[in-house]
Amino acid sequence: MYLISLRTTRLILLLLSIVSLQGCYQNKQLTDNTLIYCTENNPTSFNPQISNDLASLDATTHQIFNRLVKLDSNTNRFIPDLAESWQQSDDKLHYRFTLRKNISFHHTDFFTPTRFFNADDVLFSFNRMLDIQHPYHTVNNQMESYSYSHPFSNLLSKINKIDEHTVEFVLSKPDVTLLANLAAHYAVIQSKQYADQSLQRGQPEKIDFQPIGTGPFKFKSYTSNGVIRYQKNELYWQDMTNIENLIYITNPSATKRYSKLLSGECDVISYPAASQLEAMSKNKEIILNSKSTSNIALWAFNTKQTILQDDKVRYALSQAIDKKTILQAVYFQSAIQTNTLLSKQSWALKPRIDENIYASQQAKEKLQTLNYDFSKTLSILVPENAAVFNPNFHKTAELIQSNLADIGVMAKIESLSGTALQARLFSGDYDTYLTGINVHINDPDSIFRPLLSCASSPENGNSSRWCSPHTESLLEQSLTESNFAQRIKSYYLLQDEIYKKRPYLPIAHVLRLDAISSSVLNVQVNPLTGINFQYAIKQDLN
Repeated sequence: MYLISLRTTRLILLLLSIVSLQGCYQNKQLTDNTLIYCTENNPTSFNPQISNDLASLDATTHQIFNRLVKLDSNTNRFIPDLAESWQQSDDKLHYRFTLRKNISFHHTDFFTPTRFFNADDVLFSFNRMLDIQHPYHTVNNQMESYSYSHPFSNLLSKINKIDEHTVEFVLSKPDVTLLANLAAHYAVIQSKQYADQSLQRGQPEKIDFQPIGTGPFKFKSYTSNGVIRYQKNELYWQDMTNIENLIYITNPSATKRYSKLLSGECDVISYPAASQLEAMSKNKEIILNSKSTSNIALWAFNTKQTILQDDKVRYALSQAIDKKTILQAVYFQSAIQTNTLLSKQSWALKPRIDENIYASQQAKEKLQTLNYDFSKTLSILVPENAAVFNPNFHKTAELIQSNLADIGVMAKIESLSGTALQARLFSGDYDTYLTGINVHINDPDSIFRPLLSCASSPENGNSSRWCSPHTESLLEQSLTESNFAQRIKSYYLLQDEIYKKRPYLPIAHVLRLDAISSSVLNVQVNPLTGINFQYAIKQDLN
């Protein structure tokens, strides 16, 4: 038997207490420096050029990458990002960008850059989309119709490298939306050096799943159970957060995400359930962040169908729809009712557009005056799968069907998906279509042109099959007009025409909802490009 003296025992206890205190301090430091974001879905890739789902945008756009320009959310103006300045030529066809110097790409375990960001990286990032012969054009590209044909292939003629820190964008025709597109999520700048290295090693696909950028956080790992880890970019060139470690945890259950927010296991959660919103708004330890988006749900009238060619008929049918009930039954508190294609945040929104008042009896009387054929059955075509702008198409259609029945109009609902839906839209064999648009840039043209241009097909947005010379003229004027006041005037006239002619019934603008612990400050959310933790601060409230 060994006897331990009292002095020795006290020394051991003291050492143990010191170790325990150090562990507590280290754990507290780790907690203070680590931000955990619990989100609904896994990203489909780590490149917003090829993935436009919300989970991918949240995981990449602001965390990993930068763009040449960005939008100032306070002034709604475009400001420098990786480009420090730019000039437009007199013919409005050339934009010359001067690039920042001494900007480093991420240094990681899998890549160490040997040079700073330069013009070669800009050309690589855009030519990958523009040039079908580019070695990376088809790498990981599962979204040909979205990312590699819209919008730069129609917008740009070519990109020239003037010198190491100057690039010139040459437009196909004058188009004032260039800056808006360069501020979009699909205009992130990637490392050409990293791409070349990956290609040489026979692993080109790595560029989109082990990403390298110039952003505030660098990618560390992504596990099969949906955990993404980022580290603070110690070489970042802008103001930076006190967050050292950023962790994304995927959990499809809104209930579990909310529970983890309450327990402190999550600092921020995405997309809380509608049933949780009231309780969250009353909890002083939770900040409910609600952002109105430009994403809009619509009911499209096929204006080529004989029964719907009269705009007065379309307007009367619009009056029969109880949008308030649709909002309550389908969206709960996750959208706001609208009567315009543009959101209230749009700089081009015309004020004092009359609200389309729900007036069932008035709608019925109007149709009777117009000698509407009540023996006809209207078709309501709906997608089978939910979308960003409509969580339940079929429920929405049922409510519209019920409203129409109230005024004596019979309607049948047809649910289709995939190629069957695309074929029906292409054929034009439908009366109405429940649809919407997911907006990617902060410019009204991104809404009006897909929905209203003669050149836009039903598959690309124009499911009303609207084609008006006057509308087309206004679209072109607004696209080439650099005078801001004149451009707004064109959009006002366009809104007047669409309100009167009614090729669509606007239903709702969707909200972007996130719940944030009160201990976390300065989390920014851009409805177009995703969540941004660059300036986030985690404070100790104890």
